[in-house]
Amino acid sequence: MALEILDWHDGRLLAKPVFDALNGLIASGVAESKILGVTENTDEESDTDLWCPKYEIPFSTTGNVVIVHTHKTRKAPPLFAAAFVTADTRADLNGLVKHTLGVSKVSFAPIAAAVEATGMESGGMSPIGLPEGWPLLVDARITGIPRLYLGSGIRPSKLVVDGSVFDDIPGVTFVEGLGRPRG
Repeated sequence: MALEILDWHDGRLLAKPVFDALNGLIASGVAESKILGVTENTDEESDTDLWCPKYEIPFSTTGNVVIVHTHKTRKAPPLFAAAFVTADTRADLNGLVKHTLGVSKVSFAPIAAAVEATGMESGGMSPIGLPEGWPLLVDARITGIPRLYLGSGIRPSKLVVDGSVFDDIPGVTFVEGLGRPRG
């Protein structure tokens, strides 16, 4: 089935934090050509494992973000962080994520807490537009993907960017091998 890439400028198919972050990138001088557009789908097909086969988009050009809680010590309150990898891999939470962030524990953030903190929908989270100050770890190979599909902040769409846009996002830490092949 053909997938149409639509203009993103009206914000209709983006969560507000994502829309605001994209406009902020452009205002800071990022080339607008790195933001290719947005696609539309039904809420039911937003899951990457359904979406990619339906639209014949490779898992290797589709990204998934994982929102996690980190703990500096076992008794410390949790802090949010995010890991962004391609959909043909899984984020190495208890290896590279934990080591890179220098924390003693990493766990999936509760969905309700992630939704409240990000202003995005579960199943549509985006690594673009996360709250300021959150660590964002990105698999280093992401920047080499010229047409990357990722969460738009809402379930019924995907944002499409040149992966090199992550070079322009403040606070990103690139990690070689952050995504481990799915088994």
